[in-house]
Amino acid sequence: MTGNGKARTGYTLAVSAAVISGVAIFVNALGVKMFKDSATYTTLKNGVVGLLVLVPLLAMSASRTELSRLTRRQWGWLLTLAVISGSVPFLLFFEGLRQTNAVTGALFNHLQFALVAVFAALLLKERISAPMWVGLGALLVVTNIGVNLGAVRMNSGTGLLVASTVLFAAGFVLAKHLLSGLSTTTVMSARMTLGSVALVGYVAATGRMAAIGHLRVDQWEFVLVTGLILFAFTVTTLAAIKRVPVSAVMAIGMASPLITTALQAFHDGSLRLGASDVANLGLTVAVVAAIVLIGLAEGRRSPALGPSAA
Repeated sequence: MTGNGKARTGYTLAVSAAVISGVAIFVNALGVKMFKDSATYTTLKNGVVGLLVLVPLLAMSASRTELSRLTRRQWGWLLTLAVISGSVPFLLFFEGLRQTNAVTGALFNHLQFALVAVFAALLLKERISAPMWVGLGALLVVTNIGVNLGAVRMNSGTGLLVASTVLFAAGFVLAKHLLSGLSTTTVMSARMTLGSVALVGYVAATGRMAAIGHLRVDQWEFVLVTGLILFAFTVTTLAAIKRVPVSAVMAIGMASPLITTALQAFHDGSLRLGASDVANLGLTVAVVAAIVLIGLAEGRRSPALGPSAA
């Protein structure tokens, strides 16, 4: 595939992932309220994905062959990915959010794409052009314009949110590194299947397993639906990361609040946006669109995308 075709496919997948993310945030906000324990909900939801990604891994001969030829070093990196991207940061984030508040969680979530860009540039030697750096900087500014710093709660939960943000960012960069030599199926399975195993271990160790047997039908329905949405997000995100710079993919994901906001407004009509809120959403989408256009233009000029070394 030419650089231009690879860029078009990659950025289309990245935009699709951002849309799916917006839907996921809205649906998860409804689903998590049905569970007393967010860790159990997260484990079950991720477990759905962990099972689904095993199907192509086990069914496709090419995937089985790749799995059998993995080196000890590659297994080590895949296990690391499962820990730092598929399990621990989820637990840290939800516990940190419980101890702080939504404003604090949003602040650190808005910093994640910037960390990804820094890690990718330093660790992967990912080539980020001057126009792209400007776009990323502008995105960092517009996504944090409306944050009420006075509402940010600084306590032990803040440290958990910081740790989860760093781990998620490092995990996406590690996934990019692994995708340079492995298939999306293998990397996706390591992140979600092995990560889900770790989450199940945590739920079992903390005495939460018994509660799973008492879940209602509507709770299982939400687990299935949110699990399918997360599966779609995981597939599109990793497929995009394999084709275009991970820094751009994560930045494009910052457009997801537009989808969430629209769904919330149509859901019950209770959402009221001020002029500043609308302006902020508009600016965010405009900057993300600029990042996509910059990436596509750079893709047309280069036959090879992504890091120069991995």
